[in-house]
Amino acid sequence: MANVRVLGVEETPEFFENRIVREWLSTQDAASYLGVTPNALRILVCRGKVRSYKLGRRLKFHLRDLKSLLLPKGGR
Repeated sequence: MANVRVLGVEETPEFFENRIVREWLSTQDAASYLGVTPNALRILVCRGKVRSYKLGRRLKFHLRDLKSLLLPKGGR
């Protein structure tokens, strides 16, 4: 396979595979990131407070969605 050179950084297909893995978190990893228990995270999903995606029987969470929860909202 050919390597791609971008801005002086050599990137291989493995780089992109690792990136995908880091962007999608399991329930346990997402709960740790948010500082809650996995059960509390499932409750937040059930109430519609946290966006999740089903892959088979498992819930997956996109890192971008979790980061948006931690950002301050508008207001005073």
